[in-house]
Amino acid sequence: MTRRITARLAVGTAAAAGLVLPLGAVPVLAEAPAGTQIQLLGITDFHGRLDSTGANVASVVERERAAHADIGTALLSTGDNIGASTYESSSQQDTPTLEFLNAIGLDATATGNHEYDRGIDDLTGRVSDTADFPHLAANVYTEGTQDVAPGLESHTMLDVEGVRVAVIGVVTEDTESLVSPDGIAGLDFGDPTAAVDRVAGELEELPEAERPDLTVVQAHLGPSDTSSLDAAVASNSEFGTLATEGHESVDAMFFGHSHTDFAFEAPVPGTERTRPLLQSGYYGEAVGQLVLTSTGDGTWTVDTQEILPTEDVTHDSPVVDEAQRIIDEAVAKSEEIGSEVAGTITEDITRAFTDEGREDRGAESTLGNLVADALAQGTGYSQLAPADFGITNPGGLRTDLKCDDQFGSEERCEVTVGELNQVLPFANDHGVVTLTGADVIGLFEEQWQPEGASRPFLHLGISDELDVVYDSEAARGERVLSVLVDGEEIDPNAEYRVATLSFLAAGGDNFTSFANGTFEQSGLTDFELWERYFNENSPIGPDTDERQADAALDIVHNGTAEVGISYSDDDSGEYVIESTNTEAVEGPFLITLSLPEGVTADFGERAGEQPNTALVTELPAGAEIPFSLSGGEPGEHTFTARITADPGSEWWDDNPMPLVHSAEAAYRVTEDDAPGDDDNGGDDGNEDDGNDDGGESPRPSDPAPGPGGDDGRGDGGNGGDDERGGQDDGRDDRADGSLPRTGSEIAGALAAALVLLIAGSAAVVAVRRKTAQ
Repeated sequence: MTRRITARLAVGTAAAAGLVLPLGAVPVLAEAPAGTQIQLLGITDFHGRLDSTGANVASVVERERAAHADIGTALLSTGDNIGASTYESSSQQDTPTLEFLNAIGLDATATGNHEYDRGIDDLTGRVSDTADFPHLAANVYTEGTQDVAPGLESHTMLDVEGVRVAVIGVVTEDTESLVSPDGIAGLDFGDPTAAVDRVAGELEELPEAERPDLTVVQAHLGPSDTSSLDAAVASNSEFGTLATEGHESVDAMFFGHSHTDFAFEAPVPGTERTRPLLQSGYYGEAVGQLVLTSTGDGTWTVDTQEILPTEDVTHDSPVVDEAQRIIDEAVAKSEEIGSEVAGTITEDITRAFTDEGREDRGAESTLGNLVADALAQGTGYSQLAPADFGITNPGGLRTDLKCDDQFGSEERCEVTVGELNQVLPFANDHGVVTLTGADVIGLFEEQWQPEGASRPFLHLGISDELDVVYDSEAARGERVLSVLVDGEEIDPNAEYRVATLSFLAAGGDNFTSFANGTFEQSGLTDFELWERYFNENSPIGPDTDERQADAALDIVHNGTAEVGISYSDDDSGEYVIESTNTEAVEGPFLITLSLPEGVTADFGERAGEQPNTALVTELPAGAEIPFSLSGGEPGEHTFTARITADPGSEWWDDNPMPLVHSAEAAYRVTEDDAPGDDDNGGDDGNEDDGNDDGGESPRPSDPAPGPGGDDGRGDGGNGGDDERGGQDDGRDDRADGSLPRTGSEIAGALAAALVLLIAGSAAVVAVRRKTAQ
């Protein structure tokens, strides 16, 4: 197999040891002669994407080596080669990725934060033993010292066709918060720029024959905004300081970590020169390229500075063939490992689908909500403080969990590791973003995608701690009506810890409100915590409670029906819940009365399992649901009646009453100290028809006003003409204004109909019913 002609030299030892260079190399010069060229190729944040991009990366690298065969080439990485990897690599502790990088000739790598996922001992032991390249970490020290941690190197010296190249590696200081503390115990992560300056200064102090011709920094840190150099500098202080203040002897810088790509030129401090800055994306989607030419005085000019895409690139080379062999073996082995049973399901747990059977990312799914549950619980598997709830995106769900699907020879409804990986194959980083309640509301508003998006609505999966009501017919930015966290309305000014994935945390799928918080990584991938969730919680079934509901479907909210409570004018304590819907509406619906101590309700055969509740299977056209109240102490009281769709039933994007509709009734209980109700000692001023209410007909009250509207009393509240249609003020129309005598029975009257939970909705109303004779 053809390999590059490079050698790694230990600084300060080459001359003394009389090192013999590989065949074809030329003696190292103190300064590269004018006109000497070199090619630097860079990758970053590969994350074990062997099957998806590995062969393409190998092809681009080999293509560019062949295209520049007359000059030397060094292949470098800024870290996160391993960790957060897809299953073909993660299932084998990323050994296939290390072998792949050996095969394509990686010369040196900075350590990324994910290199520490399995701890420093694994990195400096198994990982370093497998790799044919050094792991560089100039700012990773033994705790309390400035000594680079044992097993790591601050830099390496490469001989690339006679050009002496010093490569310095650093990693973000944030690594301490991105991985498990146990794995990095005894380490300090220092300032990257200070470490680069220290090492570069030491290199400059070497004897002239050992001094590097070219100094390159590999930095696992990067900006979030790459629209311009100034924007990049402003978006990340670590990057800004290193890029603009790093040691003047550094000729080029490669960056990573932030999963972006850019190619900038930045001024070198204290000089009139500039130097190239590159970041080549992530997941093997691009390779950074620099071609430099020596001026002969220790500086270099830039001939080529490119970000080379890898998609669909193939190249005929023995190196590519060897890389493909490693990939194929890794995939085959992962399929064998994936046959291990991770847990069980009680029935299918799936994504949402249209009636035509196509995946519907605009609808709620049991699988999406389950993943959100796992994300929330997953913080407990890490160093992170607990999350308040979890949120995931529908596009991250790639298949379903079905009892009849077989990965290997597992039993029906057993779920294998491979099946779990097929659901979440992207190996996104798991973590927590701290957001305000207003930001969380913003996320749910952003489910409605920007104009022109391929999918106008993306339905977020949410964990069980959340309940959301929105109105799909409302104006953009005003669609979220209610967000409950553990049953309490979200506080726009309070902070909430949201468990999610790196894709969403970075604002993926246009959920830009996530950018208002800081992403704390747990060091786990979505798949790793997903597997553990099944290990610990099986058997697992789908939760069929709807966690997001559309108020536009609510029959009261949208004006299809008006639901009210009527009451009798006699002393029976009888009430009727009425609905004005013209067609039957399938339920079930739950009616709940909040009654004072000692008061009980009787719904007859409709009585629910809990006291003072009724379960109604459907609301027939013009429904009448009677109930009666009894008991209670003498005096003035109130009670509240609420009706909503039964929360214990299955509602999926078609709930006809997701909102709770309520009204409050005022009443008085008096001692039964008078016989019957024939004479109340007063005349109400209406024609006597044998009833004390003067023959009053049922009279609905006006809808309750919204904010700033009528006070609900109307103009007929104290015995006015019953034909005027005035709002009833809750008093019986008697001359003395007294309520009916009731003995131990409760007779009620609504003081005023209340608005629904959502201001401006159709009101729950009350009407007075004529006394039956």
